[in-house]
Amino acid sequence: MTWFYEHYKGVSAVGVHTEKLLHESSSKFQSIKVFETTGHGRLLTLDDMVMLTELDEFVYHELLSHLALCAHPSPAQVLVVGGGDGGCVREVLKHPSVERVVQCEIDEAVTRVCQEFIPSVAGGLADPRCELVFADAVRYVREHPATFDVILVDSTEPIGPAEALFGADFFGDIRRALRPGGIVTAQAESPFYAPEVVRGLFAAVRPLFRHVHPYMGFIPTYPSGAWTFLFASDEASPADIRGEALDALDARYVNAAVATGAFALPAFARDLAGSPG
Repeated sequence: MTWFYEHYKGVSAVGVHTEKLLHESSSKFQSIKVFETTGHGRLLTLDDMVMLTELDEFVYHELLSHLALCAHPSPAQVLVVGGGDGGCVREVLKHPSVERVVQCEIDEAVTRVCQEFIPSVAGGLADPRCELVFADAVRYVREHPATFDVILVDSTEPIGPAEALFGADFFGDIRRALRPGGIVTAQAESPFYAPEVVRGLFAAVRPLFRHVHPYMGFIPTYPSGAWTFLFASDEASPADIRGEALDALDARYVNAAVATGAFALPAFARDLAGSPG
């Protein structure tokens, strides 16, 4: 047994006690590892950065998925950008109105590893409503205008292939890829350790959509534990989130009360996102 540490930008480290390395490989894009841990279930890392643990991944995937899906009156066509582990697809498929969910992931190896070693997260990828696309999401979004009701941007941090997923050009293409009334949510990094990413993302997106709102959740194995998300739409706002729909879900983190509280940000995070309140 040993410890896995993710050292984040030279300012912090998160340690997880591991029992065994179950898988190690290198794809065209990154190194992929899966560990069995003492208290966190299975751990997935990409380039030695924590992507998920079975202990707390549900918090991230539920927050990224359900608030948008419960704000849309009847989401039928959903796109997950990135999200190769399948966690967002698992959550999307809990909504009976969904007819198709496309997961567009650039690295097929990540998905195949998760299907084999972390089926608790990736099990939904075998559902007939799920379409797996292994391609550059920037190009895919650009080539599919007016196609999706909800788009979930489940990206890694903005380095390498994921860097373009935080820019104004990409979110302009997302706006065009949405149907009328469409909603996009995205992970927006740590307000403590990546304030420049939070600030830059909201500055890029705010001119593109009528409604742009930050919200937050708490994920123990992510740097600082506090994580920021983005909600944007031309028509929908957080006021449209149906609390009764959230409460009826098979969910472990989100409910009507959590959804309300998630948008009540501390002042410093609200200021990063340029939100008036």
